[in-house]
Amino acid sequence: MSTPFRSVAHLVLVPVRVNDVDAWFVIDSGIGLTLLLQATADRAGVTTNGATFTGQRMSGQAVTTPLATLSSLAFDELERRDHTVGVFDLDGLPDEIDGFLSLAFFAETPFTVDYARSEVRLGSAEGTAVGLEVEFDGPAVTAFAPLTLPDGSQVRVEVDMGSDCLILDDAFAQGELRSVEGTDETGHTYVRRFGELPGRISLSPEVWQDDPKVMFQDIRYDGLIGDDFLRRHTVTFDIPGSRMVFSR
Repeated sequence: MSTPFRSVAHLVLVPVRVNDVDAWFVIDSGIGLTLLLQATADRAGVTTNGATFTGQRMSGQAVTTPLATLSSLAFDELERRDHTVGVFDLDGLPDEIDGFLSLAFFAETPFTVDYARSEVRLGSAEGTAVGLEVEFDGPAVTAFAPLTLPDGSQVRVEVDMGSDCLILDDAFAQGELRSVEGTDETGHTYVRRFGELPGRISLSPEVWQDDPKVMFQDIRYDGLIGDDFLRRHTVTFDIPGSRMVFSR
């Protein structure tokens, strides 16, 4: 069984049920913690439980989120009961987004994103397997993979469906770049530099991308691979098996 998804910019938006209330959540492998927007929590009768979770953004600043326990959160045939989520508002989101499904929701169940058919289905596809390093931090789950850069060096990158292009730390910056300065929603100032990374990046000899768009920024990881890389494949996230599976 498969569930059609809607694309909002580069995001994958799917229907879910929050305490039997219909909602639309982004599947985001890089969000760490499953999140409800405050308006969604109000609509579903969800109240915070007094606990909090503090995580770090890629640029290093800490963000503390109030927690709640859902009686039920369901996508397709997968239902999680007593699932811990954060209740948080993010500025500038499209109105149709009610929350974010993280890898924590899928911690026991593989799922596959078929970009060509605009479908998400539970279970794994066949293809090339790439090992993941899965980190569990309380109610948050993050996945990292080894990425080979054009010069042959290997870096550890977060797999982040919520990011658009490849992101690398400033230490890897090269070539002619366009700089943008700004302030994010937490008040953190940044300098981001954009360009193209000449050559091939790969997770395996069969899973690669040539001359990817890249953003360089001072971040706490080597980098992140996002939608621009992932949507060239049908992608399975198999958190129980600590792997991803790619097929073209």
